[in-house]
Amino acid sequence: MNYKLIETDDHLPALFEAMSRANILGLDTEFVAEDCYRPELCLIQISTPDEVFVVDPQRITSVNTIWECLLDPKHVVVVHAGREEFLFGYRALGRPCSQMFDVQVALGMLGGEYPASYGKLLQKVLGVNASKGETRTDWRKRPLTTAQLDYAALDVLHLPQIYEKLSAELKAVGRTQWLTDEIEQRQQSLIKSEQSEGWWRLSGVQTLYGKQLGVVRELWNWRNQRAIYKNMPARRVLRDDLIIELAKRGSPDHKRIAHIRGLHHPGFQRFIPEIADCIARGLQGEPPVAPWVTASKLPRPPALLQQFLAAATAYICRSHNISPAIVATTEDVGRLASYWLSKTELDPSDPEFPDLLRGWRAEMVGKPLFEIYCGKKTLWVQRPDDEMPLAMCDVPV
Repeated sequence: MNYKLIETDDHLPALFEAMSRANILGLDTEFVAEDCYRPELCLIQISTPDEVFVVDPQRITSVNTIWECLLDPKHVVVVHAGREEFLFGYRALGRPCSQMFDVQVALGMLGGEYPASYGKLLQKVLGVNASKGETRTDWRKRPLTTAQLDYAALDVLHLPQIYEKLSAELKAVGRTQWLTDEIEQRQQSLIKSEQSEGWWRLSGVQTLYGKQLGVVRELWNWRNQRAIYKNMPARRVLRDDLIIELAKRGSPDHKRIAHIRGLHHPGFQRFIPEIADCIARGLQGEPPVAPWVTASKLPRPPALLQQFLAAATAYICRSHNISPAIVATTEDVGRLASYWLSKTELDPSDPEFPDLLRGWRAEMVGKPLFEIYCGKKTLWVQRPDDEMPLAMCDVPV
């Protein structure tokens, strides 16, 4: 396996020169996430149509110059399930990648399996088998072995070639803009998640109300700050269920806190005053407005209607050769039915406006689903023994 290892600042000019000449860049990263606050970046792999580079971020002064080059709009950055790659770049520079091409999403838009592992995708698109030998390696340890570096390099070797094939297929069926819109939407969702507090995502928090929610938010923020300081997973600082229990009890009394199972260990006693202060602030302050309070008040659709429209969605997707999993969940279909049940006019500026009526989803799924919902069209079993047993037809007037 031929690649160039970038492990000193003196090696960077060769990388930047190669990147500047390429319009297409494959990108992958190796990281460790299980015992730190945020995933720890251990390797950056970059490929051009002609070369492969493996960058050791532990050995160079700053990786920001690499992200600057990767996020240059003149490059198409090709990734597989590139959530973490996007977040690494966004956290480094504070801006999204304007030309990201996710081969996993692209394959789903062409009717392939979604989500597909890189090995399955590589085999399907190029007929090449991927190595699986280093999937559980500890990428933080140095020196890295030849086997580890070979494995990392292979993860990006074929990305430019996969891009060329899938982008041509997307263009042939008129779905290039669909992919662009989908990637942008996903990036904006990740940015929103990065910028917002996450206390309301705790398991069990929706059973709480009023001042209890204020306690949860104070404890969540305290836990988050300490996890950042110690660079450790937030749940190791204070478990989710203990935050919920503390909020339910709503007492800043040190003795009552200390007797909660899970908080009585000697090593935890020194944090009890800080926890008590959080509880006191939560009880004294204005309770936060929980997202579910302002969430949809639309009526839930009948279960059978939701199930029928979900089956119709799957049929429409398969008839258009696109993976249903990339288009909508059952909950998405339910929100669509709820909207139709309660709204007489469509207003895209309405916060309740469903995703299935926006963009490419509206074109492909929203319109035919509405005809089914209104009774203008229906599904019937045309070929019971076929992989596509259903068909859609007009309803006689």
